[in-house]
Amino acid sequence: MVKNTKLENVRWDLKPFYESIYDKKIKTDVEKVKKLCNTLVKDYKGKFDSKLEKILEIFIEIEEIISKIYAYFYLMSSRDATNQEIKKQTSIATEEISKYIANLSFFEIELANLSEEKYKAQLSKSALLKKHKPFMDKIRKNAKYLLDEKVETMLSKISPFGESEWDDMMDEEETKLTFKLGRKNYNLSEILHISNASHKAKLRQKALTELNNTLKTSGYENLRTRALNIVMGEKNLMDEERGFKHILSQRNIDNNLDDKTVNALHEAVLKYGSVQGKRYYNLLKKLLKKKTLLWSDRNAPIPFESKRIIDWDKCVDIVINAYNNFSPTLANLIKDSFKNNRIDAPIYKGKTSGAYNYTIVTNGGKVYTWTFLNYLGTVRDVMTLAHELGHSVHGQLAGEAQGVLQTQAPMAYAETASIFGEMLTFEYLLSTIKDKREKLALLLSKANDWLNSVNRQISFSMFEQKAHTKRKEGKLSTEDFNDIWLDVTRQMYGKDGEIFTYKNMENLWCYVSHFMRPFYVYAYSFGELFTQSLFAIKNENKEKFEKLYLEMLKSGSTKNAVELMKPFGLDPTQSDFWKRGIDISIKRWLDEAESLMKDLKIM
Repeated sequence: MVKNTKLENVRWDLKPFYESIYDKKIKTDVEKVKKLCNTLVKDYKGKFDSKLEKILEIFIEIEEIISKIYAYFYLMSSRDATNQEIKKQTSIATEEISKYIANLSFFEIELANLSEEKYKAQLSKSALLKKHKPFMDKIRKNAKYLLDEKVETMLSKISPFGESEWDDMMDEEETKLTFKLGRKNYNLSEILHISNASHKAKLRQKALTELNNTLKTSGYENLRTRALNIVMGEKNLMDEERGFKHILSQRNIDNNLDDKTVNALHEAVLKYGSVQGKRYYNLLKKLLKKKTLLWSDRNAPIPFESKRIIDWDKCVDIVINAYNNFSPTLANLIKDSFKNNRIDAPIYKGKTSGAYNYTIVTNGGKVYTWTFLNYLGTVRDVMTLAHELGHSVHGQLAGEAQGVLQTQAPMAYAETASIFGEMLTFEYLLSTIKDKREKLALLLSKANDWLNSVNRQISFSMFEQKAHTKRKEGKLSTEDFNDIWLDVTRQMYGKDGEIFTYKNMENLWCYVSHFMRPFYVYAYSFGELFTQSLFAIKNENKEKFEKLYLEMLKSGSTKNAVELMKPFGLDPTQSDFWKRGIDISIKRWLDEAESLMKDLKIM
C-alpha cells in the first residue's frame, strides 16, 4: 500500500456546501424546497399552456437546491458509511424533501399533455425554454410510460423507502466485512487488491478463497440475495405497469438508446470481444507457465511488471501532463480540483470501497465536482484517477453550458470522457517507456483493464438479464444466483478447463453493488467501444478535434449517440461500429504485445 503523508491529507473539503450534518442551513434549504414546491402547485398547476417559462424557472431552482443537499449527504456517507448520525440526518432531510417533490408529479404529466401548438408558441418567445428543449422533448416523447398523477405522486412519496435504502444498507454492511489472511485483517478493497494484484499466485488464491468464503459465511451473500430479490421484483412490476416491452427498455430509454442498438452491443462483445479475451488469457497462461488459470489469475500482474508504488505526487503529475498534452483547457479544470480540495484519495476506516466522481450544479448554476478514490499506488490506480477526472471535466463543462437539468449525459456515453482520459494517460505512459518488457507489461495490463470494462461488464449485464427474467417466476435463492453467475461466466470466458478452472468464485456476484441499479453496467462496455472509435481519430486534425471534443462534452444530455458522433464522421448505428471498436483497441494492443513477445523470445 502506498505510504505518503501527503496522500493522507488529500481529503474533501465539503464546507462549500454545509459546515456539518447539523448545519441550520440544511433545514433552511429544505424549507426553500417546500416553499417553491408549494408555489408550483398553488400558482402554476394547470397553467402550462401559458406559464411554462416561469414553471421551468422554479423547477430549476428546486433541482439546484436538492442537488446540493443530496450530494452533501452522499459524500459524507461515503467517507463514514457506518456513522448512524449521518444516516439519521440524511433520512430527516431526504424524506422531508420527498414529500414535497411528490406533489410535483403533475409536472411531467402536464408537460407531456401540452398541445404541440401551445408548446411551440411558448418556445419561440423564451430563451430559457429553447435552451431546455431537449429536456422537455424527452419528457414529452416518453409520456406513454407515465401512470396517472395520483399513482406517480404515491410512487414518489415512497421512493426513499425502497431500493435506495437496501443499497445504503448493503454499503454499510460492506464496510463491516473483515477478511483474514494470516494474522492480518483486511477490508473489501484491500482483499480485492491482494486477490487481483499480488505477484504471488498462492497469495492471490488464498485471498480469493477467503473473499468467496467470507461473503457466504458472514451472511453478506444472504443479505444481497434478499436485497436483489426486492429490487428485481419491484422493477418487474413497474415495467409491466408502465408498459416497457423488455427488461432493458427503461434503462435504454434513459440512455437515449433503442433496444436493437444495445442488443447489438451485447452480441458483438460476446462474439468478438470474447475471442480477444481468450486470446489475452492464453498469452497470460504462457507468461504464468500454467496449463489452466484459476479465477484468481484472471487479473494477475505480468511477471515482469514493475512492482514500484507510484506515490501520489507522481500520480498527479502523470495525469495532468497526459491531459495537458491533449488539451490545456481540460488540464486546468483538473488542477482546480486539486487546488480546491475536491479529491478524497486515501483508504481509511469507515470509507466505502471503489471510486467515483460526483458533479452537480447548484444554487445559481454553480458547478461543483468531487472525486472519490481508494488509492493504493498501482498503475491501475493512476488510470482510475484519470478515469474519474474525465467524469469531472465532463461534468464541469456540461454543467456550465447546460445547467442542472441537462448536465448529466446518459450513462451509456457518460463514460466517454472518463475512458478518453484513461487513454490519454495510457498513451502518455506508453510513450515514456523504452524497455520492451516494460512496454509489453503495460500493453497487457491495458488489455486486461479493457476486458474488465467490456467483457466483464457485458457478463454482468447477462447475469442481470437472466436473473431478472427468472425473477418473474418467483424469488431467487442464493444458489440460483450462484448458478446464473457460473453460467454467464462460462459463456464469456469459456467452458470449465478450457482456460479457467472455476473454483472459489461462485459467490462473487454478491459484492457487485451496481446490480442494485438495474442494467447500469452495460454502459461501461458501450462507453469503452464508443470512445475507442472516437479516440482513434484524434490525431487526424488535432486542433479541430479538440474543439469538437470540448463541444461534445458541453452538450450534456442534449444529444443522442448519433448526434454526438456525427461531427466526427462516425455512425454508431452501423452494424460494424462495435466490432471496429474492438479491433482498433484490444486487438491492436494484443497484436503489438505478441510481436514484442516474439522479439523477447517469450512465445
